Amino acid sequence: MNQKINDSPKSQYEVTLSDDGWNGVQSVAKKLGVSVPELLEKVGRGELAVLNSEELEDLLDTIDGLEGLLSAKEEGTVSWEQVKAELGS
Repeated sequence: MNQKINDSPKSQYEVTLSDDGWNGVQSVAKKLGVSVPELLEKVGRGELAVLNSEELEDLLDTIDGLEGLLSAKEEGTVSWEQVKAELGS
């Protein structure tokens, strides 16, 4: 059976998911304000990126590191010798 949504012909497919998987997909679709078929369509067309949690954590760590570098550049840096002198070493 073909349907037309967003001016593209659609075919009917069947997916098998666990209850947790289905609930998760429905939750994501709801948060994005789309239906499950629209969510899958957007993922399939590359309009939405899917990242696993480890990749997301790495990306956030990279952002934190870059923010630290920018902060150090704006505020200036202190030499190791100055740190030792202030600590009384």
